[in-house]
Amino acid sequence: MFFRAQTSAVLATATDFLIMVFCYQILALPLGFAVACGPIVGGIVNFSLNRYWSFRASHDRLAWQLVSYMTVCLLSAVANSVGVLLLVAHTTLSYFPARVVVALLIALAINYPLHKFVVFAAKDSLLEK
Repeated sequence: MFFRAQTSAVLATATDFLIMVFCYQILALPLGFAVACGPIVGGIVNFSLNRYWSFRASHDRLAWQLVSYMTVCLLSAVANSVGVLLLVAHTTLSYFPARVVVALLIALAINYPLHKFVVFAAKDSLLEK
C-alpha cells in the first residue's frame, strides 16, 4: 500500500509542479497563488489514483472521501504556500528548491497519514480503533 501511495504521490506531485511552474513562469501569477494551484490539480490526480489503486477504497462512499480529501488538499495547499513563502523570505533558496523541501515534508507529515487513516480508511477499521 505504501509503495502504491508513494507512486500516486509522485505522479500527482509531477502534475502539481508542472501546474505551479506554468502558473508562475508562463502566466506570471503571484507565487503564493501559483503554489496553491498545483496541489489542487495534483490532488485530483492523487485522489483518483488513491481511491482506485493505492488504497482500493472505491467501495466506500464517494461523498465522504471527496469531502475529507478536499479538506486534506486545502490544508496541504495552505501549508505548501506558507512553507514556500517562509523559506523564500528567510533563506537563500529560490522558489523551486523551497517547494521541493516543503512538498516532501507535507507529503510525509500530513498527506500520507491523513489519506491512510482518515480519507481512505475502511469504515470498519475506524470503528475498531
